[in-house]
Amino acid sequence: MPIFHHTKTHGRFFFIHIPRTAGRFLVENFLRNDYDIEHHLTQERIKEKEVPNYLWTLAEGVEISHTHYSLYSKWKSIKDLPSITIVRNPIDRFFSASGRIPPRLQSPFENWTTYENFFSKTALTNSHNWWRPQHEFVSLHTNIWKYEDGFGKNFCDWINNILPVDISIKAQPTGRRHYDELQLIKTKPLIDNTKKFYHQDFEKFDY
Repeated sequence: MPIFHHTKTHGRFFFIHIPRTAGRFLVENFLRNDYDIEHHLTQERIKEKEVPNYLWTLAEGVEISHTHYSLYSKWKSIKDLPSITIVRNPIDRFFSASGRIPPRLQSPFENWTTYENFFSKTALTNSHNWWRPQHEFVSLHTNIWKYEDGFGKNFCDWINNILPVDISIKAQPTGRRHYDELQLIKTKPLIDNTKKFYHQDFEKFDY
């Protein structure tokens, strides 16, 4: 969850990075629009070469880049800052995260009890927070954009009405990594279990 600081105007905003919602792509674009990243506790600027290490550092057991509301709400440095996030269809987001799941778990996860037991525990204890429900990341004041609406002109118009300094899209999506490859197959039982587990996301974000 980086705090972005504009190097010329000193305008600041808070980006709530929900995993598997194009966060790496957006971070790269913010950096290319003369924003840098500010430490969430000290408010010091993070040097470019130190950004990756900073983002993957743990805060209360969770990577700083993916902290959820109950953690980042403790940070005094984000008070009164505009905040934005991207949400995604929960089914697409779940399968996008399946690169970290061994294919041998396809069949077990088609059983609701196994699915629910595994993800209830993993969603709350995994440091990268990939399976935590999206509604647990947002606050009442978070400005929300849907991944499915794309990142073209309409996105820029939306975000530039919120941020202290306008941005434009200057970088294309980042290259695929090993965990970007889907491992699970979209079978009906697995889709049904995903709908059931993430039912609050479907309701809150109108999917």
